[in-house]
Amino acid sequence: MATTVATLAPYVENRVEEVAGAPVFWQQSQEVYTAIVEAVQDLLLLIGRPTQTVTQTVTLLPNTPWQPMPSGIFVITDMYDQNGRTYQFSVYDFDYSQVSWGSGWENDISTAISQWAPVGFSQYLVHPAVNTPQQVTVTGIQATPNQAWPYDGTSTIPFESSMYVALELYATSYLQFKEGNAEFSNGVTLYQQYLELAKRYTQIQDRRDPLIFAPNMGIPTGITPIVKR
Repeated sequence: MATTVATLAPYVENRVEEVAGAPVFWQQSQEVYTAIVEAVQDLLLLIGRPTQTVTQTVTLLPNTPWQPMPSGIFVITDMYDQNGRTYQFSVYDFDYSQVSWGSGWENDISTAISQWAPVGFSQYLVHPAVNTPQQVTVTGIQATPNQAWPYDGTSTIPFESSMYVALELYATSYLQFKEGNAEFSNGVTLYQQYLELAKRYTQIQDRRDPLIFAPNMGIPTGITPIVKR
């Protein structure tokens, strides 16, 4: 059974000394749910790899390199056209490296794209721009939740149960930041604990990679620990 934002809400409300399920000081849908949703989005950015990905086909706008982020996708991780995987660069690369293009790269137009780059959370760019609408396949982190604010609490949590505490810590610190004084200081402490859990989660995933992506014909290998003391 999927865990929803509303399921975690009572635990967050208990942490801020509220009535679980019926908070008095904090508005549940506009503040508590929002705090949990932001925790989910923040953790998606901090962990070592996406935990919930989605692939969909999008149509590129012609005659412009700037493209809007597809609905339902938080961050694009890969792009594919009819020739296969498209090379990924950064905006800095386009402005300063100019490996195979000039300073006027924004005006380049062709029949197919050769590379792309992320631009914040609202758009991305392709190069060169296409002269007619063209479809590409993108893979990325799924937007969670994919609904309008205020949230209704029905969105699912895209993490395993061991990370629920981290989400509660972030959401609690989010609420306590608004109170100021001693509560604000406590919120800072909880946020640091949240960051430590996110760091540990990434380390665990990194240690699993040698088993998942073994180079020896599919035979699992052990992990050689590298520890500095």
